[in-house]
Amino acid sequence: MRSLEKKPNKALWFLLVIVIPLLFAASLTVIIFSLLGVNLIDKGKNYAANVPIISEWVEPTDVKERSREEMILTLESQVKTLQAKNEKAETEVLKQEEVIKQQQSDIARLKNQLQDKESEQADQKSSLDRLSEVYSAMPAGNAAQIFETMGKSEAAIILTNLETDAQAAILAEMDPATAAELTKLLTNG
Repeated sequence: MRSLEKKPNKALWFLLVIVIPLLFAASLTVIIFSLLGVNLIDKGKNYAANVPIISEWVEPTDVKERSREEMILTLESQVKTLQAKNEKAETEVLKQEEVIKQQQSDIARLKNQLQDKESEQADQKSSLDRLSEVYSAMPAGNAAQIFETMGKSEAAIILTNLETDAQAAILAEMDPATAAELTKLLTNG
């Protein structure tokens, strides 16, 4: 009868009695510690990284964390550098805006000055036209006496606005030396 009884397989017995309960106990331990906040996998990697032959296959978590930290520090320094450049560019833009505002106010001021000069010249032109009409209507002898008493440049300006016939009549009535000086001024502009 003994021959009919099966001999227990030692490998099957080892698997059922030792290996499966050990795997179950290890899995249960990992689950319990992970619920408690302990990361056994990272600790196991760090421990395995110190074992001579296994360390070639396992990279410790500290190295990964250090490389991440170095990358974070590098990126943070780049961000700070870019922020500094951005702030510098913003201050430059503000300076340029101030320069533009100053130049715009200068342009407005110069336009006002130009308008004032143009209105002043228009007033002078209208008063010069009125004076020219007065001297044109006046007898040439009387006009010549008045021109001889006023400044040469003022007399030349008034004479240039008179018609050619009036200019000739007034210059003919003047002292020849004064008429010559006025003629030089009229020809020079």
